[in-house]
Amino acid sequence: MIDRTLLAGLLLSVAMVPALAQPAPFDMTPESGLVPPAPIPTVPVPVEVAPEPAPAVHTRYLLPTPSVRLAGEESRHAIVFYLTQAEAESAARLSLSYLNAVMVAPEFSSLGFSINQTSVSRTPIAASSARSAVSVGIPAGLLRPGPNILEIHASQRHRTDCTIQSTYELWTDLTSDGLQLHFDSPEIAGISQLADLAAVGVGVDGHTRLRVLAGDLGDAQTMSAALRLIQQMAIALRVADPRIEIVDALSATAEPGVLDVVIGTAQSLPAELAEMSGAAASGPLVTMASLASGAPTLVLSGPDWASIARSGNDLVAAAPASSSRPRVDLGYPVPLMEGGSAIELAALGANTVEFNGRRFTTRFQFELPPDFYSYRYGNAELALDAAYSSDVQPGSEIDIYTNGQIASATPLLQTDGGLLRNTIIRVPMTNLRPGRNEVDIAVNLNTTSDQACPVGWTGDAPTRFVFSGSSKLRLSEYARAAALPDLRLLTGAAWPYVLDEDVPIAVGQDTESETAALTLAARLATASGKITPLTVTSDTQLAADRNVLVVKPVASITGDILARTGLSDGRAGGIGRDASVLDQFASETIARPLPGALDWFLDRVGLQIDDLRVLPERDQAVGINNSVVLAQARQSEGGIWTVLTAADGPRLVSGINQLVETRHWREINGRASTIAPTDETITATSAANPVLDVTSFSLTNLRLVAANWFSANILMFTALITAACVLLMIATSLMLKQLGRRQ
Repeated sequence: MIDRTLLAGLLLSVAMVPALAQPAPFDMTPESGLVPPAPIPTVPVPVEVAPEPAPAVHTRYLLPTPSVRLAGEESRHAIVFYLTQAEAESAARLSLSYLNAVMVAPEFSSLGFSINQTSVSRTPIAASSARSAVSVGIPAGLLRPGPNILEIHASQRHRTDCTIQSTYELWTDLTSDGLQLHFDSPEIAGISQLADLAAVGVGVDGHTRLRVLAGDLGDAQTMSAALRLIQQMAIALRVADPRIEIVDALSATAEPGVLDVVIGTAQSLPAELAEMSGAAASGPLVTMASLASGAPTLVLSGPDWASIARSGNDLVAAAPASSSRPRVDLGYPVPLMEGGSAIELAALGANTVEFNGRRFTTRFQFELPPDFYSYRYGNAELALDAAYSSDVQPGSEIDIYTNGQIASATPLLQTDGGLLRNTIIRVPMTNLRPGRNEVDIAVNLNTTSDQACPVGWTGDAPTRFVFSGSSKLRLSEYARAAALPDLRLLTGAAWPYVLDEDVPIAVGQDTESETAALTLAARLATASGKITPLTVTSDTQLAADRNVLVVKPVASITGDILARTGLSDGRAGGIGRDASVLDQFASETIARPLPGALDWFLDRVGLQIDDLRVLPERDQAVGINNSVVLAQARQSEGGIWTVLTAADGPRLVSGINQLVETRHWREINGRASTIAPTDETITATSAANPVLDVTSFSLTNLRLVAANWFSANILMFTALITAACVLLMIATSLMLKQLGRRQ
């Protein structure tokens, strides 16, 4: 009886196996009338997953920022890293750890890596609960001495949602400590040539640190030489925002992304470099020292400070700034676009892509000169080459963003597919700026099949949009002038200081001020690619008719400098004190009749109340408080004065390190920009009455300058037109009186 019971139970269990199996996915194909295509077979790419990579003798960190987010359905990020000859010839492994959003479907999403335009791996994105590590060997011969380009491409699809809005939930995060290049050979560590200086690279935090060991930087001649040399080093390192430290001793051990810099006369060299004293005593000396610590050490020396200042010229000659040696954070080309020029987007890194998602995005960058002055009336043109399928429905559109602001929206009107060949999309230049500009193209695709969204459709949908790298960006002729003060010209191209033969700079007599001055000088050099000729001087020698820089804590700045640059520290008699007392109860809004009707009318015609102002406002004083402040003012005598200050020395150092970060550096504008320790963005104050400086006096340029100026001063333009009409009427009346028949 027991055997029969066991047998019956066994038979019942076997019969229930199909019922207990996982049910097939819910399929709404019969209800929708759509039949999704058969799944496309995929060939897995062999990638070795290594949560704990084997320890390597020599490790290089590659990401030049603390973190990077790859967002959306298609996202890519390129960086540059420099290698020595020994590193390029050595066996290497690339390791990366990442974390992605839980909505990313691993079966349809992948993370790919390419080095020097050669794919090295592609792995599914599947690290939503904890960071995942990937390690892959670099094929022999792929790495090369000097610059190498690493591109990371994320193709991400949503697990369940087929809407455009759902694409904003897709992201993969990378951090600077998780992207590394490992070498197994112990002999390759170290830098022996000046040409390899950029191979110092970045550290675990994504920054490059310069440990400066110099003489008495309180001496004007010593500091002047250090300011020039630090700029030359920043350019040779090919980094964006080097961090400066003033130290008293050399490093005990080598650290990734750290360079020791020794600046001093032959007799002042430290004991570790005593053997170089003889060579330094005979003339300028610039060389990489080989020390027992293994720490990269750059020595700039000579018999006197004049020769030391000249030693940096050999450094620039060995490691110049050029298109063949890009900055480590600029993996794609960033050319200077002159007026009337055009360029294919493929040359800017925006290549041809076949896309089957919901929101296609691509980005490219270009430079504009510091005297770009066509942000009120000018238009650029995007000659778009693209195509889309018949599945794309009305409501789809192509959006163009310039520097993060929407500039153009073009709907896709055809409902049976379309070919966009040399389709002109006009892009207002309102948000363009001197220096580096970013343009994002976003194509929002509404489709019939996405409304049904059957299971697996987010990844299995066929190609519905093709973007061609043959698309072109065209710039019309634009005005060349500068409205000063404007800190964007300083951060974009060190303008106008880089044009001068000698720029006086007043630096506080403390280590913090010296550190801040060196950091600011290095950042100006990396932004412009040029050396600003800075000469340290005292406050009493600053002339109002010259371009001047001041770097000091606010307590060390004289009241006259505060008054000239529009700053207020609250001290008795300080600039802006009377104004703040009088204006403390003033309303922030301008009293005007019928405000609602006026606002409605201005909104309809695309104007603001400031556009109707005839008399300029008065610049209000900018307070220091707990912020670091970068302020600029044009003096009535003609000079441009720029001040970097904070409440005290430590805040000055931490504040300049905040300012030089690329995300903050690009936000600096107006006549003053401030940031507090807890701030995530820059607070900028615009100049109420900027002075126009025309850089070219040709008739064509004067016409373009006038067009931009009148576009910003509408009432003046209206008054001019009215005056011209009145004069025309008077002239016509006088002419008719002379020609008419008299009775």
